[in-house]
Amino acid sequence: MNSKKCRICRKGLKRILSLGKISLVGEFPKSKKNLKKFKISLNFCEKCKHVQISELINPNKLFKNYFWETGISTTNLKLINDIIKKLKKYKINKKSKVFEIACNDGSFLNSLQKKIGCFSVGIDPAKNLSKKNKSNKVIRLIDYFNKKKSNKIKKKYGEFDFVFARNVLAHVKDPNTIFSGVKNIMSTAGVFIIEAPSLLNILKFNQYDNVFHEHIGFHSLKSVIDLSNLNGLKVINVEKIDSQGGSLRYFLTSNDNNVSVSKNIDAFLKNETKNKLFSNKKLLNFKIKINNHRKTLLNFLKKLKENGKKISVYGASGKGQALMQYCDIGNEVIDFCFDKSKLKQNRFTPGTNIKILDPVLIEKLPVNYLLLLSWNLKKEIFKQQKNFVNKGGRFI
Repeated sequence: MNSKKCRICRKGLKRILSLGKISLVGEFPKSKKNLKKFKISLNFCEKCKHVQISELINPNKLFKNYFWETGISTTNLKLINDIIKKLKKYKINKKSKVFEIACNDGSFLNSLQKKIGCFSVGIDPAKNLSKKNKSNKVIRLIDYFNKKKSNKIKKKYGEFDFVFARNVLAHVKDPNTIFSGVKNIMSTAGVFIIEAPSLLNILKFNQYDNVFHEHIGFHSLKSVIDLSNLNGLKVINVEKIDSQGGSLRYFLTSNDNNVSVSKNIDAFLKNETKNKLFSNKKLLNFKIKINNHRKTLLNFLKKLKENGKKISVYGASGKGQALMQYCDIGNEVIDFCFDKSKLKQNRFTPGTNIKILDPVLIEKLPVNYLLLLSWNLKKEIFKQQKNFVNKGGRFI
């Protein structure tokens, strides 16, 4: 399906660039396979300037059998500990009721249950990840969250004091139904906490590998405020977090909650304007940065290959699979892909057909260079791969 309307305000879209056709980045076949490819393009809304793709895939194809696990990354687990500490400011306790949208493998709610012991409910469409729910005290619903579903949840469990949506806002076709659903199940004094990759970082640091079919929209503080205004909510604070290559964590509450708004809001909005985040020219010029990088990276790798170097990639992340396909980096240049996820090992990368192996094999195979696809976890990965570097291996 190709949408010509903004997912927030329903006005018209303007094309930044077409990225051609790619295979779905979350589809990891067990054998080499020519997977179906789908068109993808980057656009922005002519009215509210929200950046988004227009090609929409059936969510069941993307999320019912999901390969990304929060708990395999120590970086992600540190972020979970960080947010749990911050919640004390909002007076979370054993009597609090918590709901998480897109709870993935349950890492966040399991940690919350262990540290605080509050009533917790999570919802996620991934059937395969539901088996990883380690706490029988955490209620898990296998489904998508929306306004209609929120009515059933409210009827069964009542209102919640805290609602979380961590790295999910980019994934939904209609974010308004998330916001209106949250407004429905959250108490008047409740707090809605969102984490999402920063559009400012995506543009500033040329993070175009964040663009793939799972990621429909790319958010700024302005876009979250726009969604809040449409759905009876307000943003009361925002902060930077070291997640997904630079994300923002937003704190929202009901319009009916008489609570003060942080001065951070004005400061962040001024910074977005200063960086021309909503300038047509800036958004359209993103195309030039993307195309220059695609050529430069592929030429760099080809030169290494011509000089007899053995190149593999580290990270079978969604962004990595998008990058390889956009840059035409295939198995004629790359030997192997390494990833810690047991779910992905011994499968093949989508669209490029490179075998995914356990990183313990890096030292046993001929590898001179590792192209780091999971660059947002570089500190963690560099620490794990000290021996590779000490023996003369290089990361790109």
